[in-house]
Amino acid sequence: MSEVLKVKEVKQQFYTRRGIYKALNGIELELRKGEVFGIAGESGSGKSTLGLTIMGLLPRNASVTSGSVLLDGKDVIAPLREYATKSNQKFNFRRNENVIKKMNRELSTIRGNKVAMVFQDPMTSLNPVLQVGYQVAETMLVHQPRTLAMRRLARANAKRSDLNEALKVLRATESDEKALEDFFRNKGLEGLTEQVISIWRRKDLADAKKEKMILSLHSEKLSWFDRFVLNAVKEKGNLPSWLSKTPILSRYTRRVLLKEGYLKALELLSTLEVPNADKVIRMYPHELSGGMRQRIVIAIALANNPELVIMDEPTSALDVTVQAQILELVRHLKVKFNTSFIFISHDLSVLSEVCDRIGIMYGGRIVEIAPTKEIFDNPMHPYTKFLIAAIPTLEEKEIQEIGGAVPDMRFPPSGCMFHPRCPYIMEICRERVPDMIQVSKDHYVACFLYSGDNK
Repeated sequence: MSEVLKVKEVKQQFYTRRGIYKALNGIELELRKGEVFGIAGESGSGKSTLGLTIMGLLPRNASVTSGSVLLDGKDVIAPLREYATKSNQKFNFRRNENVIKKMNRELSTIRGNKVAMVFQDPMTSLNPVLQVGYQVAETMLVHQPRTLAMRRLARANAKRSDLNEALKVLRATESDEKALEDFFRNKGLEGLTEQVISIWRRKDLADAKKEKMILSLHSEKLSWFDRFVLNAVKEKGNLPSWLSKTPILSRYTRRVLLKEGYLKALELLSTLEVPNADKVIRMYPHELSGGMRQRIVIAIALANNPELVIMDEPTSALDVTVQAQILELVRHLKVKFNTSFIFISHDLSVLSEVCDRIGIMYGGRIVEIAPTKEIFDNPMHPYTKFLIAAIPTLEEKEIQEIGGAVPDMRFPPSGCMFHPRCPYIMEICRERVPDMIQVSKDHYVACFLYSGDNK
């Protein structure tokens, strides 16, 4: 199975007035295509920091001293690491900020396109003064204007007979998207596949209504000037320089593409089972519930079909029923888009519902990785055992708490980070950091209890 992401020996720290906060201390992680990988741990263990480091979304006081994050063949954190290793002087906030700005410019074509992130609080992730449909459409306008142009031109070029044949293909192949894609490609109407499929798979419409909507796709007329600018975007793949340098033409083209983006947003929200999606796209974030806002944020993340989506505590602020809907949605998206997910949560019971593998984080390191069933049936690291024992159940048993507290990462303990709280502590635990060793297929643990060096 191919790798989408590879994180290797990443060490990252923050410079603060109270000292250097060592947030990540040698993270190792590999993510496979189409996999949902869960990351669990207490608050302060470095889960969210890991997600932000993968995205390259770091503040001016962040320094990466070693390691690499390979995403789409590009080392995301290379500029920061190179600056930290070359600079032998005292940390300079202004110079570091300039490096981060340069890194942000380099990553602008990857963020939102190849990798996207769903943040913890959807209300603070959305712009309160913009319609949610605009916010979904905008990310496509930035990264895939050619796709929007192709969609609009395909509807203008389609004939009713083409759409009738498409319906026959759908019935004959039992809704095979690949067969429909091949059919439209042969007709020179590639932009229609997604639009037809999104209508055909809507659960809130009767079959007769679906067919009527599909057959009506060809009825939209296109002015000669709209056709001219859309063809220019299609051929160039972006706004041509002569368009972007002419303010009036640039604004007009953006307006045409955004209109198509709203239709794409409508399709996405329908896929995410948002009721009355045609009305929702014209609403503002404050008019929606927490669960609906979370769906909007997920729609923005998925708008460009990214290879990787990082979800940071996406269910923590939601009630139990909405939480269940979001988890079911993640399972559905994994199958539909074959997208890889990193699902960050402090709640192991939530991760057990959706994840293929789970990594346990403590003190800025991953201390155990295993398939979901394996990590619950056979937890090996003492910290993992404590986390599982602390999960509330319907059975009559005493919930065990983990003694002690998460270490102050300005002054982390020597050796194994968990040794001050571990009941199985040995002398070697105070002296050395345990290596990650394989104990069975896909099961890795960093603990001297299993390394053979426990004397």
